[in-house]
Amino acid sequence: MTIEMHSVTKGKRSELLMMAKLLEYGFSVFQALADINGVDCGVVGRDNHFCPIQIKSRAEFTLGDLVEVYHFPSDMFIIIYDVKTRNYWVIPADEYKSMSSQRVLENGKVGYRLTRTKKNEKQLKNYEGEKGIQVLRSKVYSQVSQP
Repeated sequence: MTIEMHSVTKGKRSELLMMAKLLEYGFSVFQALADINGVDCGVVGRDNHFCPIQIKSRAEFTLGDLVEVYHFPSDMFIIIYDVKTRNYWVIPADEYKSMSSQRVLENGKVGYRLTRTKKNEKQLKNYEGEKGIQVLRSKVYSQVSQP
């Protein structure tokens, strides 16, 4: 017997799995109680610098579409988790934007849709799995407070 999960439940499950993955890699992870401006969790690094993270997941990617993101603090990372394959990508916000197509929604919000294309496939490989974790680690632990 297969139990159907609501999409919100699937999303929360993916968020928790990715936060556990970050913990496995030694990050200090803090979960947001509410999704405000797209921040699902964050990690704290050198000099108590907080790096916000948005976690997006999909059970099935169709036509190459991955995810769409609307909020981008400059130091945010986007984690994309593929539920079927358990693959994930850890992408800095500026890189995510550069790989994405921009669109304006009816309510005026700007969304950035990432689609797997031949053009950005090579860039995505730089952020897949442990490679993405290393990019996050270098960002979080290279922060130096300004006097």
